[in-house]
Amino acid sequence: MAAQVLDIDTPGERLDRFLARRLEGKTRGFCRELIDRGRVTVDGVVRAADYRVKDGERILVDAGRAEWPRLDLEPWVLHEDAELLVLRKPTGLLMHPLGETWLREPEAAASEPEPNLAGLLLRLRPRIVAAGTPRCGLVHRLDRPTSGVLLVAKTPAAYGSLVAAFADRKVSKTYRAIVLGEPERKRIGVDAPVGRQPGRRRMEVLPWGRPAQTDFVVVETASGASLIEAEPKTGRTHQIRVHLAEVGMPVLGDPEAIRAVERRRQKGLGIPDPPRLMLHAYRVRFAHPKTGKAVKFTAPPPEDFRDYWALLKSL
Repeated sequence: MAAQVLDIDTPGERLDRFLARRLEGKTRGFCRELIDRGRVTVDGVVRAADYRVKDGERILVDAGRAEWPRLDLEPWVLHEDAELLVLRKPTGLLMHPLGETWLREPEAAASEPEPNLAGLLLRLRPRIVAAGTPRCGLVHRLDRPTSGVLLVAKTPAAYGSLVAAFADRKVSKTYRAIVLGEPERKRIGVDAPVGRQPGRRRMEVLPWGRPAQTDFVVVETASGASLIEAEPKTGRTHQIRVHLAEVGMPVLGDPEAIRAVERRRQKGLGIPDPPRLMLHAYRVRFAHPKTGKAVKFTAPPPEDFRDYWALLKSL
């Protein structure tokens, strides 16, 4: 959408309502987001969404795509065919914008000031959205600091198949994490409900939480820390992080789990702070949405993850 200049035809109308009426196909929520980001001016001045427009004023709307750093999906592609795109998501990349406007109007994801994967897919794989695939093809998510394997559906049929597979627990996921502590057992199974206290964002083990199960295997230990593999049997928010904290092995770099007591323990062991959350989606297994054949994709941990573990082993 190119920049537009709009003349006032209904003095006294709220700015967000005026824009929603004048911009074809745009919702009021989308218009409010444009206003909040300073992409709308009234006679050259940024106004609030509830500003009442006046006769003679001119509204400039610049809803064009935000200027992002040059990003290319190609180095992240592990596999691509007509139905499926498998990416190695880098740490720090946001999956999609907050709110729901981008779900109704995918172009909103590409106009966000911060790069996000939904917007990148819209820009670099436009046929996914053109085919009518929901959510720009995103069938699951990884937290911003988490790296690793990510599945993207390229068609509505593939999207429906993969969403159903996740819901039916037919997608097997393996994560790698660097955690605080060296457990005595090599294999640990955790079956503990995960949820939130009313009014709080932090996920934790709670009696009234949703059922959650995770299996852990210790791969290697070093300097009071461990490299583990995690296989979540359910898909609750922050499940792996919560379950590891519950058994006294919080993921290093997890701000929700490494608090005062854990930090003193970490410092006492001489473990330096990691560069980010040490969690990586390592491998995924599932039935291909088109052929039904079993497929497996693996993303080796990135350099920052490997270097940090090598540092711990050298201490």
